[in-house]
Amino acid sequence: MAKEYKRILIAGGTVVTARRTVQADVLVRGERIARVGRIPGGADEVVDARGLLVFPGFIDAHVHFSLPVAGTRSSDDFRTGPRAAAHGGITCFLDFTVGHPEVSLPEALERRLEEAVPSCIDYSFRAEMIGWTPERAEEIFRVAEMGVRAFKFYTAYSDSGRRTPLGHLRAAMEAIREVGGVAMVHCEADELVDPAGGPFPAARPAIAEEVAIAEVGILARETDCPTYVAHISSRAGLSVYLGARKMGAPLMGETCPHYLLLDDRVYMRPDGHLFSVTPPLRQPEDAEALWWALGKRLLTAVSTDHCPFTVSQKEIGRDDPSRLPSGLPGVELLPALLFSEGVAKGRISPRQFAYYLSEGPARAFGLWPRKGRLARGADADLVLWDPHARWTVEANELHMNADFSPYGGMELRGRPVAVMSRGEWVVRDGEFVGPEGHGRFVPWQR
Repeated sequence: MAKEYKRILIAGGTVVTARRTVQADVLVRGERIARVGRIPGGADEVVDARGLLVFPGFIDAHVHFSLPVAGTRSSDDFRTGPRAAAHGGITCFLDFTVGHPEVSLPEALERRLEEAVPSCIDYSFRAEMIGWTPERAEEIFRVAEMGVRAFKFYTAYSDSGRRTPLGHLRAAMEAIREVGGVAMVHCEADELVDPAGGPFPAARPAIAEEVAIAEVGILARETDCPTYVAHISSRAGLSVYLGARKMGAPLMGETCPHYLLLDDRVYMRPDGHLFSVTPPLRQPEDAEALWWALGKRLLTAVSTDHCPFTVSQKEIGRDDPSRLPSGLPGVELLPALLFSEGVAKGRISPRQFAYYLSEGPARAFGLWPRKGRLARGADADLVLWDPHARWTVEANELHMNADFSPYGGMELRGRPVAVMSRGEWVVRDGEFVGPEGHGRFVPWQR
């Protein structure tokens, strides 16, 4: 006997994707989208979406839940982080394995998959390449068969053993190209960074990013390996990224809300150490260059690099920058920040907004066509968005496990009123209604 699936009709909204904006209804049947268009009644549940924008579920392509950092651990785990993400409209996230020279890539992935079981929304992973050597090339092929074909590298952090030498990076890129995957690279030239200076501009200057992106761009071009440049923070880094693409390098680029909305003047505040992040915040002209690139659709995704810490966790590094845990909370605010400061202010269009939060990251990391798409057959990940809502960011009203927000006091325009993950409502009218453990691992779509 055929299984009966609940039918949910989202009626009268404005559907916005990276490709079109249209008045349309959306019919959900079970976990998938059944139809988009003019749809008569007859559903089990009808939701009035008049006056709302209907987006494909948003993807945060760069988060760090339960990440060991500087003797502590990022304060959101796979329960609190996904729940906060859902409140903001995120229906899928990409995290990382915790790499170690003595742990194989498949073993590291298995450990992380176990940790992620409580997640209320879907997720995927990148394999963190810590201590990897070309002699371990078969691990890339093994983990690819497990559904992960994206791999994370660092060109900095040699003091903690995370840096991948350029020769090893080239060998890895050749293997990644063979499995049809993507290399994701944290680009800072190790020789131009001063670890003792902590995560601040004087110790991690923009030239370090510029040099590293140039090197990575050359390797990507020579190996023909799709390469995703993480968290571009500076005008100099952006310029060399665009130059490498013109020379034929298959590069994709990411920036983050903190590089678009904050600048290095916050470090002069009495609580400036709370804004520690790597790469560090830059100057206002760097933010303007990144907004320009977004307006021209020259980047692939806007992600948070969400790595939250409480005030007490950061306090240990107030007087010793080398001990300061680096990272900012943001996963819950990503869509609202980008909509308010981008769409509402005319810097990007609604379709560009949908591209950077849905189609772009989905295509970059093998989630397409299940994710990032609002069309028949795609996962029923949807966000009903009120573009006229006005509200103020207050850290104590957010759901991230952090008692500080770098965007505290900002007045924003636009927020989600309902969020659906694979046919299940997870947020309705600001209230979390989703079941713990609803999220599923999404393997790379061949």
